[in-house]
Amino acid sequence: MVGRFLSRLFIPQESNNHRALILQPSFLGLFIAIYLLNQSLLQSLTIARPGILGYSSEITADKVWTLTNQERQLQNLPILQYSSVLSESAAAKAKNMFSENYWAHSSPSGKVPWDFFREAGYQYSVAGENLAKDFYDTESLIKAWMNSPTHRANIINDKYQEIGIGVINGVLNGMKTTLVVQHFGTPLDGRVLASTPPSSTVNTVQNFGPVSSIKPINPALISKTLGSIMFLIIIGVLIVDSYITLKNRTSRLTGSSAGHIGFLLIILALLIFSRQGTIF
Repeated sequence: MVGRFLSRLFIPQESNNHRALILQPSFLGLFIAIYLLNQSLLQSLTIARPGILGYSSEITADKVWTLTNQERQLQNLPILQYSSVLSESAAAKAKNMFSENYWAHSSPSGKVPWDFFREAGYQYSVAGENLAKDFYDTESLIKAWMNSPTHRANIINDKYQEIGIGVINGVLNGMKTTLVVQHFGTPLDGRVLASTPPSSTVNTVQNFGPVSSIKPINPALISKTLGSIMFLIIIGVLIVDSYITLKNRTSRLTGSSAGHIGFLLIILALLIFSRQGTIF
């Protein structure tokens, strides 16, 4: 009996009106309901158990500094000197986002980026800020910034002479993440004091907030995996459906299975290769 049901579920035949049950509206609606339920459960988990979900990261401040300067050198621009004072302001900004639970350039309490510069004691003639979260590696992070006109403009701005970088772990909106803050500037007095860049042998990632040592569950990976499985099942059934329909020369009023397969493959590729992380 189970075998007969599975046959009707995946294979077009007379008992299912020559259309696999899984391709019929009721079952497609069930797939959508399962996916939406998954999203709802993930959202509920971030509220009930903050810190269970999140993104692990291998980003370090020294690599952010190195790759940022590589992009400047490609534009024949001088490298940005690493500033410990700007790094202090960048770290303070990241910690403030965790403590006030926000993701923006301005805080709910009204603090703007320039407040962190001043509190760190950095007097500037020009200054800028780049933000990022939920990235796994530095290469993807820099690529995302460079693909954004406003973030790219900060990285290759010839008016900046120094940079500070904050890489801080914590819990934001119920999910573990790594916040990366770049603070750019040029001292008001024009004196650039080059500091020693953070060494890769030093732990430049600081923990802030209630972060456990357990690796977090990546919600984006869960959703991407579930969505990919659903698409692969439907595509597989469509391929079988198309083969049997052609073999039996079955005439139907529904659209072309080949067209549906191509469309779903495009969506599946977009889902699989969708980028990680968010910039601001």
